[in-house]
Amino acid sequence: MRYQDIGVTGIYGPEMILVGVAIDAMEGPLVRFREVELIARVPSQARAEIGHLARREDATVRVNWSGDPEIAAWGVSMGTALEYGISSNGHNPERKDRMITSALFVSAELAESPYETGPVLHWCDVREREKNSGSWPVKTDQERSHWAWSPLKAVGPLRFGMTRGR
Repeated sequence: MRYQDIGVTGIYGPEMILVGVAIDAMEGPLVRFREVELIARVPSQARAEIGHLARREDATVRVNWSGDPEIAAWGVSMGTALEYGISSNGHNPERKDRMITSALFVSAELAESPYETGPVLHWCDVREREKNSGSWPVKTDQERSHWAWSPLKAVGPLRFGMTRGR
């Protein structure tokens, strides 16, 4: 059940018992655990702080289906979303240049593998999505080729209008 006005989704199991709460990155409440803010954060900063706190409290951090931190002992699985803001004209939403964190909080019964449980799959079925290993397969600038662009004509060796074989 989506509570649109507060950016929260309640996930209910059998007999309509609340088993999970998803917090939207843009609209949801800011949730804090100990000294760590979890929602609407730059993912790398949140990941580092969650990891530090987990090590301090002897909790295991693993990677969920989207490559984000998940801690079964706490029943939390982090996620990310594009950040939006108000455009310069003050009327339209505008995509910003960063991702921010969201989170799924679940009950103890679902904590071991929340995205494989019926109630969570009913809310967000990730079975068909490719699993992210948590690594960032980005090449360094030295490993990448450098191409020139000729507007309306070509990008690197690829010329507009060329056939597939040439």
